[in-house]
Amino acid sequence: MSVAEKERYFYHSFPRRGSNTDSEIDKGCKILSLICDAGLLLAPEVVNWQYPHADGSSPPRTQTYIQRRICFTELAPADLSEHAQIFGRFALEFEVDVLKGMGALPVFYIPQATTTEPLEISNLGSVLVNQMIDAAALAMRLTELKKLVDDAPDGTRLDTTMGANKLRDFSLDVKETRNTLEALGYGLTPPDMLEQSLYGLLHCFYPADNVRDNKALAYYRQREWRISHNFALRGEEVMRRVSDEVIERLIEIDADFFGRNFPTAAGTSLLAKESWIYPGFGGKRILQMVRRVIVPSPAVDRAKEILAKLPSLPPVVPIEVLGR
Repeated sequence: MSVAEKERYFYHSFPRRGSNTDSEIDKGCKILSLICDAGLLLAPEVVNWQYPHADGSSPPRTQTYIQRRICFTELAPADLSEHAQIFGRFALEFEVDVLKGMGALPVFYIPQATTTEPLEISNLGSVLVNQMIDAAALAMRLTELKKLVDDAPDGTRLDTTMGANKLRDFSLDVKETRNTLEALGYGLTPPDMLEQSLYGLLHCFYPADNVRDNKALAYYRQREWRISHNFALRGEEVMRRVSDEVIERLIEIDADFFGRNFPTAAGTSLLAKESWIYPGFGGKRILQMVRRVIVPSPAVDRAKEILAKLPSLPPVVPIEVLGR
């Protein structure tokens, strides 16, 4: 086997919307410039999971949450041109160890239920994901309850409401509840950290099938890894909320996508405002971690001008030469 056949890297490709069009070069360069100035974008997506109810008669149980993620695909360089037909002809190329060091994890593809029968094994993946969502919600409730009892004096009672779609009121003795929470969490990761870990892990679960277009295993074949959710290094959070300037640049790049309404717990917001930025870490910006920047031939000179802002310049390579 030749060296070229053994080479495999991770690629973050763009622009997916509008690739192979007359505006692709301009759009791709604007995205590259934004990455150079701010970092990689974690765009939000609403993901729905459902599975039949255990009693066999109630409506299927559905849970929804928001994923924020940056996607990377593992490929041989010669395969990038075919991949680019869907995901765009601009790409950042990362070595495997570098991407792992950035916090990337492989996506867990979960098959969709193929039957409405609650006990069928084909529903197992969806059941596991929904129960993980419940576990994250439980950790969140424990966190909120601990804050409430820590602020309340002994000898009093705490009235609180629990639930999501179906609410129920509870009256709890503050001292006993505090002791119970301390006993349950003794020697374990604190519930607030468990909540963040579980939601972070949920960002790596994704449907295996493209149900909308009826394409079985369409997503599974993408060999995708992700950097998702937020995490901290030595107590400092890595992700950043987008600035007003970044929001304006995102809408200029693609107003139809980034300017559309996006659902939040508080109502609706612009999708651009609900995105996060991954600027880099350890004193390095994202593009200083890249092995090569790959662009269409007409964009090579413009890409080099953009990257000239960096202290160290990654090579810029035309995508047309990779398959040769």
